[in-house]
Amino acid sequence: MTAFQDKLPLQIHCIGDLWVQSGYILGPRTISDYELIYFPEGTSVVYSAGGKSYVLNEPCLLVTRPGEEHEYRFDSEKNVRHLFIHFESMALRSREAGYEGLFEGSPIFPAEQFPLVPGLLKKMLWIANRQPPYWHRKLMALMQVIVEELASPDAYTLQAAELLPIHVQQAIDLMSEDLSDTIRIDDIASRSGWSHGHFTRVFTEWTGMSPKRFLLELRMRRAEEWMLRGKGTIKEISFQVGFSDEHHFSKMYKKIRGITPSEYIKRSNAPLFRHTAEPLAMATSVHFPANRLVIVQEDYIK
Repeated sequence: MTAFQDKLPLQIHCIGDLWVQSGYILGPRTISDYELIYFPEGTSVVYSAGGKSYVLNEPCLLVTRPGEEHEYRFDSEKNVRHLFIHFESMALRSREAGYEGLFEGSPIFPAEQFPLVPGLLKKMLWIANRQPPYWHRKLMALMQVIVEELASPDAYTLQAAELLPIHVQQAIDLMSEDLSDTIRIDDIASRSGWSHGHFTRVFTEWTGMSPKRFLLELRMRRAEEWMLRGKGTIKEISFQVGFSDEHHFSKMYKKIRGITPSEYIKRSNAPLFRHTAEPLAMATSVHFPANRLVIVQEDYIK
């Protein structure tokens, strides 16, 4: 390994896809780097680390940390496949903020909560075996994406993204019916049949926002859709999404989005955006709605 590689923020040591014989016991052992393992099937494998044992009875990802004693007791009745990567990360070694989920807490990550990662691992195996031009760089780029995914505190799940509890979905539908009207969260909570406190807890757990904050987000998203499509002035749009005056809307928009409504309109002033169509109901999502432009680089104008 070169001195340059020693200074890289992320290094990949080895990668593989192995079938382990039934009944095999690996460990107890320690390793000097990090290992990411993907078990594509639920089995009776038992993983022990940090004084705790975990039965890997559903597809999952697992991160083993340097110097941590651990052991695998593989399924006694069938062979087990697992994909793995040994890697080094300066961010994890230095316990950098934002990566806490990878150096503390449970080492197990349910695969259904991180659906992007298995596909990335398989892509990395393809690259490692084919070794196309710049394959080391490609592997490191994909590994960094995996690390960011696993470190995310708000894991994307198909369940959380689409299959909301009926009371939560009904509440969102009620909020969305007429955003120009006055909407009281107490009224929506009472229609769910739950107490205000219980409704708020369940709603926040499933959407990542309190009902009040989610309602405000719906107003902002609707305003952005209309600004994107050129459907009215800022004053007209502010009334249509439930604000009593244009100045209050502009102040709230700047506070939440970091730019003013006028700046948003300027940055999305392209013919394509003016010709967007109403999406089919099934083609949009609570978490990433259709017909919305998200400004990532503040000085970018399409």
